[in-house]
Amino acid sequence: MYALVFLSVMLNIVCLYLIFNLNKKLQQQNNSHESKISEEVEELLELFSEEMKMENERLHDMIIEFTQKNHQQLVLDEKTDEISNVGTEETDIGQKDSDDKHFSKETNEVLTLAQKGYNAEEIAKILHRGKGEVELLLKFYR
Repeated sequence: MYALVFLSVMLNIVCLYLIFNLNKKLQQQNNSHESKISEEVEELLELFSEEMKMENERLHDMIIEFTQKNHQQLVLDEKTDEISNVGTEETDIGQKDSDDKHFSKETNEVLTLAQKGYNAEEIAKILHRGKGEVELLLKFYR
């Protein structure tokens, strides 16, 4: 009889030991599964942040390009405004410089801009003329 009680107690202890080990293995699997999930989430966040960084750089480049184009347009607008303001000055300068010569309006504009310090390439852009044409006029009338 004592042997059966002893055997029963021993079997209960072995069962408790096995249950404890099983619980421990389940917790390890859950932790490893959670760590895998957290690693995957971390990797996805890194990829997302890199994509955002690339998108931000592209947007930054677009903004810089836009501001440069806008600035160039403003400069061209200012130069064309100067040309329109020069229209009144052209008649005075044309009369002073060419008492016996009669220049065309385009020639007067080229010469006036040259007197203001613009080079041939800038004058060509402002007046929408060829650079060679502007250089030829400048060489001829200087």
